[in-house]
Amino acid sequence: MSIPRFAKSSFSKALWTAYNFYRNGISFHSQLSQVDALNDSDRETIISYQRNRLRQLILHAYQTTSYYRELLKTDSQDISQIPPLEKETIKEQSADLCSESFSPKQRIKNATGGSTGSPLTFYQDRNYWNQRNLSVYYFDRWAGWDFGQSQLIIWGALADLKDNGNWKQKLNHFWRNQFWLNGFQLTDSEMYNAYKKMEKLKPETILAYPSSLFQFAKFLSENELKPTCSLRGIISSAEMLHPHYRTLSENVFNTKIYNRYGGREVGLIAMECAEGRMHINCRDIYLEIDSEQPYKTPGDILVTQLNNYAMPFIRYRIGDIGLLSDEVCPCGNLLPVLKELLGRSTATFKTKNGELVHGGYFTQQFYDLDGVIQFQLIQETFEQCVLKIVINQQWTENTSNYLIQKIQDALGSDVSVNVEFVDEIALPKSGKREFTISKVA
Repeated sequence: MSIPRFAKSSFSKALWTAYNFYRNGISFHSQLSQVDALNDSDRETIISYQRNRLRQLILHAYQTTSYYRELLKTDSQDISQIPPLEKETIKEQSADLCSESFSPKQRIKNATGGSTGSPLTFYQDRNYWNQRNLSVYYFDRWAGWDFGQSQLIIWGALADLKDNGNWKQKLNHFWRNQFWLNGFQLTDSEMYNAYKKMEKLKPETILAYPSSLFQFAKFLSENELKPTCSLRGIISSAEMLHPHYRTLSENVFNTKIYNRYGGREVGLIAMECAEGRMHINCRDIYLEIDSEQPYKTPGDILVTQLNNYAMPFIRYRIGDIGLLSDEVCPCGNLLPVLKELLGRSTATFKTKNGELVHGGYFTQQFYDLDGVIQFQLIQETFEQCVLKIVINQQWTENTSNYLIQKIQDALGSDVSVNVEFVDEIALPKSGKREFTISKVA
């Protein structure tokens, strides 16, 4: 016998409250109100808070970590003295980056999925997680989510799915009022089952990998399956949200996508508002663009996580390229805006002339192209690319010529494109589909 929808939502909301009281203490509602007040305040208040938190973090890092103590030499809180923190540095000097004020038992181990090469292991503290959750709660409400509401999650990270199916995970999904579609197993039968669950459980929001969301939307569209639930919004996260992903998914599900940008290393970095601008999470993050003109010329995104004192990440080169905006968003929120998020630095191609070509250029050439099921373009050198492709019966030689021409238009007429026909393009361990990979940029 199924639980009535209203009763299930009320039950789940009560358990969410209990969970947050356990994690944050009885002042949870007060803390959440403080988060709301800061993020909804004027720009001067937001930036003043952020700079104060930044000074505190740098001082803590100098006083309690051998890495920053050796790097800074003095207790100055000037962030410009600190060079960007590279992934290789974290791997090589992990122990020196950990704060001496936290015992090994107080450190919470975490790791990336390794979408840019090999997995990265790091440590966080309980306060980081509490503050991260508070910020996620604030921004996800922009997309219509709230405690206790039914939610469909389409995800593919091994760290999140390794226990999927056991009784603890099932209980966790039940009290959170969530049901999952495994992004690693997007078979027709699994997607049809997810559609039937949507019709029964009537989720109010979806949280999804963009590529998995697109595949699900494409399956529903091709099979003329129209969801009847009234979604408040869709939260996309963990991958690039390409324009054709957004267009099809918003049409199929008849709601808006709110794109969320973040990473396991630093938490939520920015989120899209109803006006389509991506606002930076200044309460938790200090964000820089590694460019002489960060408002005009894109550059590597450097992230300082303001709450993780167990293993401070200061000016961390997260591996993405972006551009800042000095506009005031029409939505009324005064958090600064990340004008463009151009994707992984490893997905951005580079020509012999030094010009950068965003990976999205190439993905657009494949959208709705007859004969193509899957593809992956790899820039091996300035002169050579490999195009791995899965085709169907609609594939023609003209399609091949068209794609080679488009690649050469962007990278140079002398670039050799080797087309490899394969049966399948395997997902990396991270679960994030890599359509473009540059070994040059």
